[in-house]
Amino acid sequence: MAVAFPAAAQEQVSPDKAVTERTPEGYEAKGITLGSFVLYPKVEAAEEYNDNIYKSNTNETDDYITKISPGLQLRSNWNRHFLQFEASSEFGIYADTSDNDYTDYNLRATGRADATEALKFNGDARLQHLHEDRGGDDVSTDAKEPVEYDKMTGVLGGTYKPNRFSVGLTGTVDDYNYDDNATIGGGTDNNDDRDRTETKGEVRFGYEIQTGYEAYIKSSVNERDYDSQVDDGGVNRDSNGYKVLAGIAIDLDRLIRADLAVGWMEQDYDDQTLDDVDGYSADARVRWNITELTTLRGSASRTINETTTSGASSTIGTAVGVGVDHELLRNLILNADAKYYNSDYQGITREDDKYTYSVGADYKLNRNLYTGVKLSHETRDSNAAINEYDQNVIMVKVGGQF
Repeated sequence: MAVAFPAAAQEQVSPDKAVTERTPEGYEAKGITLGSFVLYPKVEAAEEYNDNIYKSNTNETDDYITKISPGLQLRSNWNRHFLQFEASSEFGIYADTSDNDYTDYNLRATGRADATEALKFNGDARLQHLHEDRGGDDVSTDAKEPVEYDKMTGVLGGTYKPNRFSVGLTGTVDDYNYDDNATIGGGTDNNDDRDRTETKGEVRFGYEIQTGYEAYIKSSVNERDYDSQVDDGGVNRDSNGYKVLAGIAIDLDRLIRADLAVGWMEQDYDDQTLDDVDGYSADARVRWNITELTTLRGSASRTINETTTSGASSTIGTAVGVGVDHELLRNLILNADAKYYNSDYQGITREDDKYTYSVGADYKLNRNLYTGVKLSHETRDSNAAINEYDQNVIMVKVGGQF
């Protein structure tokens, strides 16, 4: 979703936070007080030019896309506990290729209950109606329109930290339901093969070495259960796996926050024709306040991801990203990002490298109005030339918040 609501407790300027997490005094959304809750309405409009909307390496098609994104957030204002409801949507309207028009929406409820100072519980329930642009890895090349799907997510967890030691438990369920879509030739693509439920359970043990440094170990198990016993190719894509990570969390408020972990992952498939996968795993996030006006961001990950590409059991995705935000003025923030993503398909000889670069600026006119601009370039290189493309996007947005 394009709408981004202000984070909780974000009203005060503080060098403890990243540049993009601060809101200068006089520019913060006040919201509408409703008893012990605050309602934050917001709407954003963006105009985008995309020179390759289908991410094709031949016969590139460009178009202008208008995006309208209204949203509401209702947030508790309690001293203890926390509860938040959110509803947002995005309407995408293409100037010349109306078959690509879409409507996404998001409904979400999150909460935290503080049983004691040491024991806290959290929950998250979410319903999303989303779309996949044509040109996606699992979208048929003859698709006439974007593939639409529903995703339901439920998360329940808790943490207990009576002293330097901590333990956390989290259970997550994601359910995917894909709609069939029309094809250019007049037929229909069957996307029921992609319907599935992914269940994951995670346990995390931590030890605070000293203030600001915590060593931890976390382990998770997962089950990926497809609704169809076999897909149209006669393959059963059900699987189960695990991941173990050891890492360190660093929280030096005015300087750096980081979470760095490495470990091992494995995914085993019920169908013998699909390759089992294992290898090292990684998950890293860094936020470094170089100065009070400049924040450097970094991330890296290595995961096993689902795919319905014929012959492939999955992809191993390796991602590395770096970004910088600079506060040129109190109400003007410049940003730049560079990202690399490698998709290594397991079971077939396909490997893709995707490079994304972007620069942008966000400008707050006052506490109710803001605007921004972003230029981005994306390139995908592949050992199969048909999967390669270049794409450039220019976006200008204006928004209102209350």
